[in-house]
Amino acid sequence: MVRENQRYKNAYKGNQATSDDYSETGYDRGHLNPNSFQCGEGRIATFALTNAAPMDACFNRNQWGKWEKTLRTFLRDTLTSDGGSATAYIVTGTVPDPNLRIPQSEISEDPERVTVPSHIWTAVCYKHHSDNRKFFSFGYMGENKPEGSINLMSVSDLNTQIKNLYGQNSEISIFVGDCFHDNNKLDWVKVKFQKLINQQIKEKQGDQIMSSDMQSTYVGLKRAADANVVSEKKFKVSQMIIKLAFDSISTYYNAVKDLMIFAGSACLITNMKPLVRSGIGKRDVSGVSDAVECLLVPEKQTAADGSPCSRFFDSVYNCQCTIDGEIKSCCSTPCLYQENLNSYRCYSGQTQIECSPRYSLITYTGEKCLDDHPCATYGYDYYWCKKISGGWDYCSPPLWRSKAKNGKNCRSDHACAKYGSGSMWCYTDNEGSYADCCTSDDCYSAVDGKTCRSDHNCGYHGEDYLWCYTDYQDNWDYCCKSCW
Repeated sequence: MVRENQRYKNAYKGNQATSDDYSETGYDRGHLNPNSFQCGEGRIATFALTNAAPMDACFNRNQWGKWEKTLRTFLRDTLTSDGGSATAYIVTGTVPDPNLRIPQSEISEDPERVTVPSHIWTAVCYKHHSDNRKFFSFGYMGENKPEGSINLMSVSDLNTQIKNLYGQNSEISIFVGDCFHDNNKLDWVKVKFQKLINQQIKEKQGDQIMSSDMQSTYVGLKRAADANVVSEKKFKVSQMIIKLAFDSISTYYNAVKDLMIFAGSACLITNMKPLVRSGIGKRDVSGVSDAVECLLVPEKQTAADGSPCSRFFDSVYNCQCTIDGEIKSCCSTPCLYQENLNSYRCYSGQTQIECSPRYSLITYTGEKCLDDHPCATYGYDYYWCKKISGGWDYCSPPLWRSKAKNGKNCRSDHACAKYGSGSMWCYTDNEGSYADCCTSDDCYSAVDGKTCRSDHNCGYHGEDYLWCYTDYQDNWDYCCKSCW
């Protein structure tokens, strides 16, 4: 996969879409082969535009993204329960809308190059290697529009729906024999997707994540866009500012990961309440709303350390970014947190490298960053930003699972970092209490970014404090979670 650039764009523009075709259209570059279903080089390849179809932004990020995630979990769990003695075959396709293409003529000098699908569908055939009783198949299809719902069905019904939508007489067969179609198995599959099915019913009844004011605005805009008075496409939404609110920092990070993978968007924190997690997997404080607020923005081409690129080149071997004459590595894939490494990583071509995500517009003291200089490392070993008031300051790093050596969680707006001192520390409450800390709450993280020895995880080990050996010369240090 080669990232497009102005130098070679015209060479392949006649045969495929380019990123310009999607710009400001309201459509995402929707993955057909999902990024989350692949790893290594296969994951990199999923970001090619030949693996994308124009998906309505709301449909792709909400409904379709959730069904993809549920499908992955369901198949992974089923394969695990069968001891890996099965193969899952997945086919995803689209039904083109003959009357809708992007980019729209109002926004492009080279319009209507890419056909927008009216529907997106996926078919699954699960084939056990030795037990035919464990075969099953199913499919689902969704309408590619903001409120488009997704319907689960048998593969034979999916074949019929595709045939009817294409308006053709010949039969369609995605899998031979519909892959052992069995209605009893379909009922079993429906149970696995019941939560999503129920959620769609609630949303149709108006139980949506938007506030009542936002919902009214959305409905009004949709009615205006669909009305006959604008049938000649004289009306469009040219810009929309979206602010999201979360009940905890953990909820924020989980949502942002999906936004980066599925939509290529970042959500920069604009406000954060100084809360403390009450436990693993729990909310920061029960019943607290709007604990984290962020501004949704498209990801920009930056170096791996967050510095903005003036030019970039991406090939199957590496990604390079030019900044004031200096060449730095850049990311070919989203910059995501890797729990096994306790750091953020991305692929630059085929090489995995450390990276700095764009994640916040506030410093660790609560001051505002410049809009074009959000928190990142920018070539240093700490997170910082330039302030609106002038100068610069440290940012709380995007390490929401950091923990103090006394076993307490770090405050949500003050994750474990040095903040200009000689060792890593964090506040653990709103009263000014602080302690040395670990960047993660796993069993092998020690203070100051050190790692416990693989055969000696963190614990009290007969002492009244948490500690572990950090090498095989019996050197030790404090750690932050009792696992022994």
